[in-house]
Amino acid sequence: MTETITEGRTKLESELRNMVGNVFVPEAKVFGMACGCTGFAADLRGLQVDAVEVFREKITTLLEEISASVEVKPEFIYARKLPGSEEVVILTTRQLCERCRREFAGSKAPPRPDIIVLKKKR
Repeated sequence: MTETITEGRTKLESELRNMVGNVFVPEAKVFGMACGCTGFAADLRGLQVDAVEVFREKITTLLEEISASVEVKPEFIYARKLPGSEEVVILTTRQLCERCRREFAGSKAPPRPDIIVLKKKR
């Protein structure tokens, strides 16, 4: 699994650089939350909100591929920006637990103002 995560981090960084230029992915991880959600997350430096909006489909597809490689079936994919700025600091995919699936299903708005929803399975 560690090799797969490292390969995913490298692929994400390489593809983002091809899309937008100087982007650094210092860390990638697979996580499990207390609620039961699982996911893949990558910390970022150098990615801006406007680039995420322009390349939304490509970034979403890339994150789905990397997530599948680490056995995460993403139902919710999002970018989190640094509050008060346009810098994206993390890209995350989540396979939702039952409680979070119900919570997100009816909501049309992002769960928080620093979240940019890239994909939400309904």
